[in-house]
Amino acid sequence: MRTKLAVTTTAGAMAVLGLAGPTSASTTLESKIASEVKQAGLSKSEVAGLQKQIDKQLAATPGGKQIGVNQVAWRGGKAVMTFPLPGEKQARAVNEPVGTLGSPNCSYAWTCLYEHQSFEGRRLTWSDCNFENLANWGFNDKTTSWHNNQTRGTQTTVYNWSGSSWVRLWTSTAPSSSSYVGSANNDKADGLWVC
Repeated sequence: MRTKLAVTTTAGAMAVLGLAGPTSASTTLESKIASEVKQAGLSKSEVAGLQKQIDKQLAATPGGKQIGVNQVAWRGGKAVMTFPLPGEKQARAVNEPVGTLGSPNCSYAWTCLYEHQSFEGRRLTWSDCNFENLANWGFNDKTTSWHNNQTRGTQTTVYNWSGSSWVRLWTSTAPSSSSYVGSANNDKADGLWVC
């Protein structure tokens, strides 16, 4: 079942694609998406593919808001999921520079989890200090690499849910990163304590 927000953002994206007229609620987002589509040089089918991923994410994790052609935010932008742009392996916002493959790209003062090895796939980021249950973002058992780029010395601890308790998998101290969590911890992260 799709949320009202997902329907609104889909309508905005469809207007960008020339498939529907804009609604007043989606004008600002629609304008931003149109600008990002042009900047990234995306085709209509590529935009439609990204929108399908965004809609699926919004339906699975209520409370989110689409903030760009390939991004969803929660809690006023303090948690953000970024999807890789078509033809790219590493997630980045359209206005972020294309980085070197295999290099972390978490913004300063944020901590990031990546879906695949070498900082590839979806990127889920946080900027506030809190305990986060990754199931709230449909990201439990999905982490393969990470980048802690918070202020120097700030820690992030990642946990696995054993069925009865939270078990620590690793703790990182900023600035640090890992392109692969290792076979013992791969796709086992279920929660993390940021800060």
